[in-house]
Amino acid sequence: MAASKFQLHYFKAHGLGATARAMLTIAGADWEDKFQSWDDWIAVKPTTPLGTLPVLTETTESGETIEVPEAAAINQYVASKFGLDGSTDIEKMRVNVVISVTYGLSSFWQHKVLQTSPEETPKYLEELKTTQVPQWIERTEKLLVKNGSNGHFVGDKITHADVVVSGILDHMLAVGGMDAVLNEKTAPNLFANKRKTDSHPRYHAFRKSDLFNEMSAGMEAFIVPKFPFDMKKSHIC
Repeated sequence: MAASKFQLHYFKAHGLGATARAMLTIAGADWEDKFQSWDDWIAVKPTTPLGTLPVLTETTESGETIEVPEAAAINQYVASKFGLDGSTDIEKMRVNVVISVTYGLSSFWQHKVLQTSPEETPKYLEELKTTQVPQWIERTEKLLVKNGSNGHFVGDKITHADVVVSGILDHMLAVGGMDAVLNEKTAPNLFANKRKTDSHPRYHAFRKSDLFNEMSAGMEAFIVPKFPFDMKKSHIC
């Protein structure tokens, strides 16, 4: 176990900080959130390594400070540091396959559904339900079956892959009307995978915390004016 201490600098929202928070929690790392307010973000922005958030700050046992920018790099760094990236080269590859497959859905969700004009939102929301999510279900179900339908994507323990999928499922399950497409019958292995991931004692406690609920409420406040979105539906265990 690493002796370092970590701070995750990000807004008080799930967003791009969700996967890192989950893995740091599951790993039992010594870490804390450092929330950035929207009010002074413009002033703070130039002081960050690349003008973006999240940023992970690691203080090593020797006192060295390491700054890691960019969500994908942060997630890979944390996964590697705490053994959540697979035990062999083959397992690492399989973890990355799941992340790659899920990135397409996540990108469509962020850049098409959430960031498009109000006039175009219904079109992209319909595509999400009729095309994007069904394709993703088909691919991820195949990967879970290939691993023995044991509740994990790779091997027999939680990896970065499981955490990424749990995170995107939080959002997909919250979308109004999505349960017609994404449910126990259409995605039995995905639901089993999410239950196993979310049942990890430390992560389960985090998901039940007031802080987690506050971040969920922030997501709902942003999305609900556009379409029905209820993150309570994401708590399936």
